[in-house]
Amino acid sequence: MIAFKKLLAFTSLSVLSLHAFAQSAVNPMPKVGDDWRFSASINAWAPATWVTVTDNKRELSKSTVSSISDNINSAGPMAMFTLETHKGNWGVLADLVYWQSSGSYGESRPIFGKDNVLYASQNVTMKQTMFTAAATYTAYNSPSLYLDGLLGARYISSTTSLSNSTQLDHDGHVVTTPDGRKLAVGGNPSSVSQTTNPVVGFKGRARIMDSSWFIPFYADVGKGPGPNNGTWQALLGVGDAFSWGDVTLAYRAMGFHLNSNTGTTNYTNAGPQLSATINF
Repeated sequence: MIAFKKLLAFTSLSVLSLHAFAQSAVNPMPKVGDDWRFSASINAWAPATWVTVTDNKRELSKSTVSSISDNINSAGPMAMFTLETHKGNWGVLADLVYWQSSGSYGESRPIFGKDNVLYASQNVTMKQTMFTAAATYTAYNSPSLYLDGLLGARYISSTTSLSNSTQLDHDGHVVTTPDGRKLAVGGNPSSVSQTTNPVVGFKGRARIMDSSWFIPFYADVGKGPGPNNGTWQALLGVGDAFSWGDVTLAYRAMGFHLNSNTGTTNYTNAGPQLSATINF
């Protein structure tokens, strides 16, 4: 949560400080020409998360939902940046989304009599990395609409680490069953799913009237190796252009489906994103 608040505060402060240099009625449409143009965006994305995990060996399937507030409260280190460079109609796009979240759970229960209390605890850490790199080509450019086609790849990695323990907290003795088996256990299982999928899509913006306001949009889809690997992403919002760049507030969604030897993992992340982009 602290890391997310720092990222959001940094993005907001950047927007406010750069706003002082803004000019009114700036044309938000990119200028396509022979000169190099670059842009760098700082993103603060706060999505909700829907996860479905299937275990083929056990023939089990489990679904969970984490709200936006849940993800903010459990947020750890994160990085969200977008870089673009263009020369003429051609360009290169790189986008990184990385975040880490964690949670813990503990419970005490009496077992084999009121004098024996078994304490169980779990600590879960999840890391997600989504990196997209693509070549772009300006397919349409007018005073009111700018459209790039894109072709590239997305690398996805999802790591879940679980630290669990079960121990006796009464007199420091290990609980045993009537036949002498010890119940105190512990472990640190970890699972990693990753894939690289080719993606194809488009991105751009539409100017609102003749103002500095515009509508940014983005969509891509990809299919990786295996029957269940795939990914998609979409974004739609509203932005305002200034002399130094622009500020956008959008709804961003990304999904990916990972296939492994033991089962499949389906993720969908969707929620609001505040971005500040600097052009240079």
